Amino acid sequence: MFEDREFFETLRLEPYYQFAGERVPEAGLFLHDLIEANRAHCVTLVHGDYSPKNILVYQGRLILLDHEVVHVGDPAFDLGFSLTHLLSKGHHLKEHRSPFLAAAIAYWETYETETGSTAWFSGVESRAVNNTIACLLARTSGRSPLEYLSDDERRKQKQVALHLILHRPDTVPALVEDFGRRIEP
Repeated sequence: MFEDREFFETLRLEPYYQFAGERVPEAGLFLHDLIEANRAHCVTLVHGDYSPKNILVYQGRLILLDHEVVHVGDPAFDLGFSLTHLLSKGHHLKEHRSPFLAAAIAYWETYETETGSTAWFSGVESRAVNNTIACLLARTSGRSPLEYLSDDERRKQKQVALHLILHRPDTVPALVEDFGRRIEP
């Protein structure tokens, strides 16, 4: 049931990564390679729309909404998608930047603690870094830009994402720290 990846391809990979790669040619090869990596790593259940707006907490449990792109795939996509929301909100809400950046690191650390011993965990952090960078760019230059970012914020986030493609951090915390430094005015 979850091996059908058609909606993931048409609602995520094409409008986010492929379209951004066409609009931002200097990121094209990076995004093309990442599309192929997402296709190749089919190791666990992936929500595909894992963002704060799709997570409810009820009686101490998480309830996930909007399952149309759920599939067996690479968990690094969910990580990149959700980390992008935390980083982009921190970019947009300057007065709350530090807590959003801290939340992104705490989120990664919790994920690593809880899933680090699974058989499929090897290489997830590196691919999560790549998916985060790609989503940061796609949410400025893909078919679904973040509506709350101003034009100046989109330009800055695009610029930072392009820098991160060329100078890719090795870890999620290093990515978060570099992003935070580079979005400062």
